[in-house]
Amino acid sequence: MQTSNPKGRMICVAMSVYFIAKAVLNMILSGSLDFVGIFIAAGLTVIMLTGIKGLNYVAAAVLAVIALIHLPDNISNIGSNWIYLIEGIIDIGCAVLLCVNKDVREHFSKTITINN
Repeated sequence: MQTSNPKGRMICVAMSVYFIAKAVLNMILSGSLDFVGIFIAAGLTVIMLTGIKGLNYVAAAVLAVIALIHLPDNISNIGSNWIYLIEGIIDIGCAVLLCVNKDVREHFSKTITINN
């Protein structure tokens, strides 16, 4: 896949691997099939790999909302939910990286063109 910034693309690939691994880990820890988590991870992975302008902010918003929704639960049961709290911190870190890292922002510089 062509990209305007290979370093930014590699950062996005690393984040995508994290999203998939996190979804699988959450399925294992919960002991149930969590298709919503897998669907979200797959959607974020597609967003990461497309590099379409502005989608980095969409992905950052999704990550931030998910982390903030689960934050109260993770803090109230910190003794048993420490791994989920760490995931939330990493999610917020990824969201910030998607918005402020120069290489990642440059990766998200493609535009959609429709040829008739």
